[in-house]
Amino acid sequence: MSFAHVALPLPLRQTFVYRVPEALAARVSPGVQVQVPFRGRPCRGFVVGLSAESPRTDVTALSAVLTPPVLSPHLLALAGWIAGYYLAPLGEVLAAAMPGGHEGFARSRARRAAVEDPVAELAIPEHLTLTAEQRAAAKAIEQAVAARAFAPILLHGVTASGKTEVYLRAARVAREGGGQALVLVPEVALGSQVVAEFRRRFGGRVGVLHSYLSVGERRRNWELARRGALDVVVGARSAVFAPLPDLRLIVVDEEHEPAYKQSEQLRYHGRDTAVRRAQMLGIPVVLGSATPSLESLANAARGKYRALRLPRRVDGRRLPAVRVVDLRRESRAGAMLSGTLREALGARLERGEQALLFLNRRGHSHFTQCRQCGYVPRCPQCDITLTLHLAPQAWRCHYCDHRQPASATCPQCRAALLRFGGGGTQRVEREIRAAFPAARVLRLDTDVARDRRRPSEILVAFARGEADVLVGTQMIAKGLDFPRVTLVGVLDADVALHLPDFRASERTYQLIVQVSGRAGRGALAGEVVVQTCTPEHPAVAAATLQDDRAFLDGELAQRREAGYPPYTRLAALLFSGPDEADVERAATRVADAIADQAGRTGVVVLGPAPQALPRLRGRHRWHLLLKATHADRLRAVAQAALDAAAAPGGPKTVRVIADVDPIEVL
Repeated sequence: MSFAHVALPLPLRQTFVYRVPEALAARVSPGVQVQVPFRGRPCRGFVVGLSAESPRTDVTALSAVLTPPVLSPHLLALAGWIAGYYLAPLGEVLAAAMPGGHEGFARSRARRAAVEDPVAELAIPEHLTLTAEQRAAAKAIEQAVAARAFAPILLHGVTASGKTEVYLRAARVAREGGGQALVLVPEVALGSQVVAEFRRRFGGRVGVLHSYLSVGERRRNWELARRGALDVVVGARSAVFAPLPDLRLIVVDEEHEPAYKQSEQLRYHGRDTAVRRAQMLGIPVVLGSATPSLESLANAARGKYRALRLPRRVDGRRLPAVRVVDLRRESRAGAMLSGTLREALGARLERGEQALLFLNRRGHSHFTQCRQCGYVPRCPQCDITLTLHLAPQAWRCHYCDHRQPASATCPQCRAALLRFGGGGTQRVEREIRAAFPAARVLRLDTDVARDRRRPSEILVAFARGEADVLVGTQMIAKGLDFPRVTLVGVLDADVALHLPDFRASERTYQLIVQVSGRAGRGALAGEVVVQTCTPEHPAVAAATLQDDRAFLDGELAQRREAGYPPYTRLAALLFSGPDEADVERAATRVADAIADQAGRTGVVVLGPAPQALPRLRGRHRWHLLLKATHADRLRAVAQAALDAAAAPGGPKTVRVIADVDPIEVL
């Protein structure tokens, strides 16, 4: 008799033992999806192990085997590492590894009907002339791929320095050796151009995995990857689970991007998971960026990563000239475009060139206020003001998506004296159309991207020259290559600069540098206009002066003094519930329970305190922040906190989540 250890997709940090009936024994092995009875109802999970004995005598039999094994021993081990490192339930990790979730996976017709493309013998064109730095970087990475040994490599290249070409050549070496490559990108919009580049070189044997595809498409590509029928998989964060059987290379493009960290439920970091996966497989992993994270730069300085530099653009192209507009001296009250930017945009439109305008804030206006009675529309579920949207016209919450009709008069006193502040991308689009009626304008933000086909359609149209101006949020800030863009406008460099988060300056610097890099990537010189109220801030000044050393030295000194990464490790305990008193009581109870262990092991406990956004989707939110120099001690205290939260006596309506290595502490 044998027993199966089954991980269920539930918020429970344990597996469950089921007896394997003789009739099913031949089909049960680790990695297979099964159906089991759990608390009186059928539940689907994954077998993660088998044993000849059971710790209990009254063991229920599993009901059915739903698939042949779909998770390899390597992916099971990777999921186990994620569950241990991020203090997450193993069943939830395995469910997240399945495209479209675990429900319906076994009977997916798209997965079972997946048809393989023939192996394409396409030679990479050699007419491209690489810079000396590109040749050196490509050679180093190609040698690492051929050596088949773990090699974490940080490819630090300025914008338009040709990092993608280096990735392509390394992937070719992986394919020529009979293996596959995995390429992670932070944004779906960015992925479309990366996919196009790889398909030009590798034909149809390039698969895509991201949430903007239908579930059927994702499962088809996942199945082709599992069969070894794809040479390259390109995808967003969750593609780190792609089941490539002979993976030889992992690339994490724009490795600094916070989008690689899952912000809800299973809070894993795609970049760090990719590094761990490469280590487990003994293969190279390339982390590429023009603005690497401080953590990756610190790892390179310590010798943990090998650093390769691409300090200049290809074909001798110059970095764009940058002009700074101090909005404190602008007389155009309420206008989104300064006089300087408006003049520069007009010149580009006259010459038939393209412009990209960046504002990391969607909607029309982020708050509305009545000048007569002071009324401000607020979300009834979240502690935040409602954003005015014009298409369709409504006040909306960007967290819970609460909507209410927007009127031209105050809903409270009926006065027609409304003031609109915090302009967003819709307002920018409207202002451009009013100032330049003949301009062809496109907008790309998450409102537009609700239609999953739109991001790619917009980017293709802009690349073809079917529009003159592209307005967008961070979806257009990095990685995109439009040779006819000669002007980039950063409309408000201060949007996230003053948030109460230790990474605010770093993110501001990265965004300005990244979006500036979209200008001048073709034959014509580029220009960047940065609008800001704080041109003297180190992040803004360094980004506009293109002086990364000055910013990094100052920022690292502040991090060291304050005890933040990369000099310490962090974990956050997040408490939420419908009753604020219960949430506060639970957080205080846990803080008291871990105080002694934290003190003995050198873990600093900050809080408990309300989060910066204290109520979200109707739930009140408090947090504890743990800081330590030793990751193992930090996780031990965080696990003790979770155990204390689950102990009898605490409020049952309070949910507690651990966030190991949080990317924000708001």
